[in-house]
Amino acid sequence: MRIIFCGTPEYAVPSLLALHALPGHTVVGVVSQPDRPKGRTQIPTPPPVVEAARKLSIPGIAILQPKSINNRVPLEKLRALQPDVLCVVAYGGLLKQDALSVPRLCAINAHGSLLPRHRGASPIQAALLAGDPETGVTIIKMELALDSGPMLLMRSFPIAPGDNAGTLHDKLAQLSAECFVESIQRLAAGNANFEAQNHALATYVTKLEKDSGRIDWTKPAPFLDRFIRAMNPWPGAWTSIGHPSGNPKMRVRISRAKMLKNSGESVAGTAHVDPAALSEGIPVGCGEGGTLLVQEIQPEGKREMSCAEYLRGAGRLFVPLSKWE
Repeated sequence: MRIIFCGTPEYAVPSLLALHALPGHTVVGVVSQPDRPKGRTQIPTPPPVVEAARKLSIPGIAILQPKSINNRVPLEKLRALQPDVLCVVAYGGLLKQDALSVPRLCAINAHGSLLPRHRGASPIQAALLAGDPETGVTIIKMELALDSGPMLLMRSFPIAPGDNAGTLHDKLAQLSAECFVESIQRLAAGNANFEAQNHALATYVTKLEKDSGRIDWTKPAPFLDRFIRAMNPWPGAWTSIGHPSGNPKMRVRISRAKMLKNSGESVAGTAHVDPAALSEGIPVGCGEGGTLLVQEIQPEGKREMSCAEYLRGAGRLFVPLSKWE
């Protein structure tokens, strides 16, 4: 089988490596997004998938980074490669019908959710926010409608209590690679059976923005526990801490927290600091009278630290009572 791989971020790299290593099949082309400015220097940098493809040094492989895969020139180059299958994961661009029609057999996509649940751009975070007991990968035949194509296979695993978006990202990236391998084997053997999704059960999620991580302390503690994990590592769950006097205010990112059971009634967004329990964290009131114990924090412009360390430094201005908003 001749395979064209479409992917861009680190998430897609395990899938490229697995398909390249698959005996009897050949990755003839890699399509990714153009180089983007990165870091403080803003030097244009290739996407992780392009860097990985170059390291593989595949003889004769075509590495394409068009502004749009749907333009005439990249489409002509893809057709010239005579692919049997397009394998797409985290590509970051819409494939229109002309692109989907390039491969002899089909274009397949590895989506990081148990479809039809969590169609869209942020399924990893959505599974955590919803409190789903499990997540996984679904391989679908690509159609024009968003993540709606018939399913070739689905693999799932339980979401652990300590999982955040970062740990699920790594697990799903590896599972996507394994699912692509099995899918290619099925297609090559001629026993690939596609099953239609139940569109009535579909849910949709949107793309996260930089400010999507702002914490609303009026939400219940169980939701905020999931929210902090869903926003870690990006865009990060954050809040502004205000002194009772009204000034100053400090924006901080919260990277780890847990619910407190039997904590009694508390006011949403109010932190009560017990000097005798600084090593445990800072209890902050949430909606419905719940309390969240904040354990690790990152003040703006500073490194991540324990709450005890924070309170010995800049946080001392906010002891013993502060408003988080």
